[in-house]
Amino acid sequence: MARWRIAQSRRLIKAMSDTQGQQHVGQLADLQEGLNQLNDTIGETLHNLQTHGQIDFDGDLSAAQLHLTTMVDRSPDLIVRTFAVGTHWKWPALLAFIDGLTSNEMIDQDTVQRLMQAKGTSKPTPSSILAAAQSQLITVGHLTTTKAWKKIESSVLTGNTVVFLQGSPTVLVLDTVKYPARSIPSAQIEPSVKGPQEAFNEVGLTHMDQLRRWIRSPRLHFDSHTVGTVSQTPVMLAYLAGIVNSDLLEHVTDRIERIDRALITRANDVGEYLSEHRLSIFPQYRLSDRVDWVARELGQGKIAIIVENDPFVILLPMTLVDFYQTSQDYSLSWWDGTLVRLIRLTALIIGLYLMPLYIALTSVDVDLIPTPLLLTIAGSRQGIPFPPVVEVIIMYVIIEILREAANRLPKELAVTLGTVGAVVVGTAIVKAGIVDDVMIVSATLTALGLFATPAFEMSTPWRWLFWVMVLGAYTLGIFGMLMVTVGIVGYMASLEPFGVPYLSPFGPLRTSSLADAWLRAPAPALKKRPTSLRPQVQKEASPNVFPDPFQLRPSDADES
Repeated sequence: MARWRIAQSRRLIKAMSDTQGQQHVGQLADLQEGLNQLNDTIGETLHNLQTHGQIDFDGDLSAAQLHLTTMVDRSPDLIVRTFAVGTHWKWPALLAFIDGLTSNEMIDQDTVQRLMQAKGTSKPTPSSILAAAQSQLITVGHLTTTKAWKKIESSVLTGNTVVFLQGSPTVLVLDTVKYPARSIPSAQIEPSVKGPQEAFNEVGLTHMDQLRRWIRSPRLHFDSHTVGTVSQTPVMLAYLAGIVNSDLLEHVTDRIERIDRALITRANDVGEYLSEHRLSIFPQYRLSDRVDWVARELGQGKIAIIVENDPFVILLPMTLVDFYQTSQDYSLSWWDGTLVRLIRLTALIIGLYLMPLYIALTSVDVDLIPTPLLLTIAGSRQGIPFPPVVEVIIMYVIIEILREAANRLPKELAVTLGTVGAVVVGTAIVKAGIVDDVMIVSATLTALGLFATPAFEMSTPWRWLFWVMVLGAYTLGIFGMLMVTVGIVGYMASLEPFGVPYLSPFGPLRTSSLADAWLRAPAPALKKRPTSLRPQVQKEASPNVFPDPFQLRPSDADES
């Protein structure tokens, strides 16, 4: 009985021990899981702090070297070098830069050589070494200081050189940027027979230098922004202070600061974020690579947006008339400038209405065609198996294919393709009896009319609306064309990008701005900036006083 009680007591003690052990194991597992979560939380917190620039360099060179080498996963273009400052001090220092984005001459001669050959016998301190390097040793023109790792990382990745000194929490940031860039090119998208030929390249700093040469005024301001959480693309707003509308500037600045995207690689990316009517078929900004045109638009009170790595500058706000004006209009006489603008307007009307009008008169409103013309058209259409609308589709598709192929080929081959392709295809398609001769003429004039638009952005809307006009002509004839026209004009009248009416200065009518719309008045008559832009200073030039030609004649006394 006693043995049984002892055995039972042992089993009870063992069971209690097992239960306590399992409890301890469970507690250890919970503790381990809590430590792992705490470790993850600490790591995430440190990462967030570092991302927001709230972690500073503490003066430890070994930690700085490890941080820099792991920043881009030991990429070979990141150069991290340790050296000693001074011939006597031998003070440890570290230098980092991206190979290919910096000037080797500025790093070698103005930085490393000067620091290594510094002389002095007194025992230095981190603060004295920093002061000497900043004020006496380093001869790079632009030098700043920072402590935040976020600023250090962005400085290195944008082409600057950073110098760390052992024991000093302050880091020297040297402007040694030297981007590889092509030379200043000539304008390719907006060529000009007369006038300046200079265009932008892909370097934003060069953009600003070029504009400074054209506008040598302290009113020209550049506001710097950074867009793209990953790309960190520099974006500069150029404007004339005291002239541009302050509300417009504030609105554009707010839209740029609200861009939330990982990669921004081109100007059009920024432009699409700025558009107020993003689904509108009509463009609300213009891309230009001409320096003289951007300078002139700034003088009118507009804003130019420079995006790094893109040779095109965004101009806004824009109206319909603005897309039909070019720099060459002001390099010619005002008679020539006015004639060219009227030709562009005529080309737009022909390109948009000619082929739809042919469909309307041959398919719906046949009774409106004069008898001699009707007989001519009927004779040319003998043996044609397709209705006019199918002929239009066939010809326009061929034109678009030739156009796209010409854009993808080298320049020399593109000219050959455009000439030979149009002649060969046009002749063959007529002989094959697929389209008639009148349709060939209409298609050619339509293509020339739509491609005569000087701004590339404005040609695309008319190519889309051409098909809407064709549909209206095929279903309701001329009445359908009128309905489509009213719809297009009404829609454009409702657009007010950045508070500027799209049809200005015609809707609403601004008589003071009509002198530089579809007509181009002489330069002395252009005394005011566009009213629709609401500039702070409306007056652009003083009223011109033409001298009396008779006063220029020499007097009788002078002749004698």
